[in-house]
Amino acid sequence: MGGRATEAFPDRAVPPARPTSHFWRLVRYVRPYVGLLLAAVLFSAVYAGARAGRAWLVQPLFDDVVLPQMQAGSGAADLGLGGWLGGVLGEGGSEPGAPATPGDDEREPSGVVAPPPLSEAERSALHAHVQEQFPRVLLAGLLIIAILPLAHFAQEFLSQYTLGRVLVDIQQELCNKLLALPLAFHHRTARGETLSRVLNDASRAHTALDLLFADVVQSLLALLVGGAVLLSISWQLTLTTVLAAPVVAGVIAFFGRRIRRSARRRQESQGEVTQRLVQILSGIKIIKAFRAEDNEEAAFQRDNLRYFRRSMRVVKNRALSRALVEGLNNAFGVAVVLLGAILVMNGHFGLSLGSLAAFVGVMQTTYRPVKDLTKGWTQLMEALPSAERFFELMDSRPETGDVPGAQRVSGVREGIRISKVSFSYGREPVLRDVSLDVRAGDVVAVVGKTGSGKTTLVDLLLRFYDPDSGSIEVDGVDLREVARTSWLEQVAVVTQDPFLFTGTIRDNIRYGRPGASEAEIQAAARAAHVDEFARTLPEGYDTEVGEAGVRLSGGQRQRITIARAILRNPSVLIFDEATSALDAKSERYVQEAIDALLSGRTVFVIAHRLSTVRHADKIVVLESGAVAEVGTHDELMTAGGLYAEVMSIQSDTSTPGRPADAATRRRSDA
Repeated sequence: MGGRATEAFPDRAVPPARPTSHFWRLVRYVRPYVGLLLAAVLFSAVYAGARAGRAWLVQPLFDDVVLPQMQAGSGAADLGLGGWLGGVLGEGGSEPGAPATPGDDEREPSGVVAPPPLSEAERSALHAHVQEQFPRVLLAGLLIIAILPLAHFAQEFLSQYTLGRVLVDIQQELCNKLLALPLAFHHRTARGETLSRVLNDASRAHTALDLLFADVVQSLLALLVGGAVLLSISWQLTLTTVLAAPVVAGVIAFFGRRIRRSARRRQESQGEVTQRLVQILSGIKIIKAFRAEDNEEAAFQRDNLRYFRRSMRVVKNRALSRALVEGLNNAFGVAVVLLGAILVMNGHFGLSLGSLAAFVGVMQTTYRPVKDLTKGWTQLMEALPSAERFFELMDSRPETGDVPGAQRVSGVREGIRISKVSFSYGREPVLRDVSLDVRAGDVVAVVGKTGSGKTTLVDLLLRFYDPDSGSIEVDGVDLREVARTSWLEQVAVVTQDPFLFTGTIRDNIRYGRPGASEAEIQAAARAAHVDEFARTLPEGYDTEVGEAGVRLSGGQRQRITIARAILRNPSVLIFDEATSALDAKSERYVQEAIDALLSGRTVFVIAHRLSTVRHADKIVVLESGAVAEVGTHDELMTAGGLYAEVMSIQSDTSTPGRPADAATRRRSDA
């Protein structure tokens, strides 16, 4: 499983790290908001203290109010557990002020003789004590009632606000990273894998922070506050409860490791499911054309069931962990209550009935944080593998930056020189010792068979890649010493597959120069013949083009991309098979739009149809990554080489009534 990640991200900027380091890297995202987080933690402590104080109030309520009032009212100073229960049930009591009559009914079930009745002065003193203590207990209860909701709101709001801002930062950093990654990364990595890491793993990684500060930290605070209150009530019983801690911690740690391993495999399966869906959506036309729906359904079901099985392993370990911890907590809780009852009945350690009731109440309030801590910790272990996968993406090596002192360019004044350029994608070379001199303002056509290196040469001109050897110079300056942004500001590209962004026709044209005025947009649209179809649409330039421009025809999309290039007003134009996928009518419109762009610019045209490059100033023929021929159309036709051969074949196949045979069609793929 680690191998898959390495294959997807072989060029990591930093070596792989342990899961704990990923956890602390996540915590660093909170650093800008540490003040807010500390305030949230403070309010969490106040909330935990108020909850524990609410349970602790049982002790003064019992010992200073209820029991003294019962003693004063019944005339008996019976402090035993059986006598108190008898008083609660209405047994063995007498009217206030009436003398007690000794008898068998005043004996407790244990046979202990009840203490002598209280005198009138003692009853009055007890009544006075109750009247003094009850308002204090009541006031403390009212304060706790007021503090609880305020503290809960403050800690909830501050923690969620902080974590929400952290999520915004993570998403922004992720977007910045994807844009900074080189084109090679996006070509090499499956889109579904990238989407899974961006959408699923990044979200789960952020969930780890939510669990840490919303569950784990708050639960730990509640445990610390509850433990302090329990110690103040009875350190003996508190030490008894502490015996459960190592066992519970061992269970949590054991299942945490198993959950982390299972969650890693689950996330990898989720990436496979996402990739399958992307493939189905991208190839839906082919799937339907070949009636392959059943095959795709079966393939998706296999991936989906694998994801389900791996998810259930996580669920099983999580459920086992929580069930065992809850069972241990209940067992130790019952044992502590029984032990406390025995201590009260035997008068050990000065433990009163009120103290025992308060201890049980506080222990119950700390039981929920233990459950929350177990839940939060197991989910945190479940989220850590997502953090690992997220940081694998974040650690991928970014696009090569500018060298120190990189020069800025404002156009092409002399020309572009390509000197002995070789390049490969890690296997055999795609370009071999390619050399070419292009004067400023020349129109250069690059032709060749599929796989001859035409598009790769353009990618090097755009500096999506750097040559393995040789150089590309602009006005005598190596492109590697030119500021990348300044160079790309001088270049516009029109590709074979015209890509439009979701939005309106106007938005897509303005993409070439975001600050352009409406008049400039209209002028570019007219030059590219966009106006001819845009004005016939009900909403004109405000027409939504749909995802990737699906609401427009191929020719209309291509004209919009040319208008975008016209608006950019570049020094260098690159047409990468810009008309090869169009019908004759659309090609004529697009060719006219291209002609409107050529004047005064250095132009590179990658062409499949050689008829479109007849008037180029220079035609470069590539074969197997090397320059086979260079010259004008007339010169190359006279030379009778590869260009003349392919031109003759294409002329023959375009003549009506002369269909080419299979061998001829294969040879014409230039």
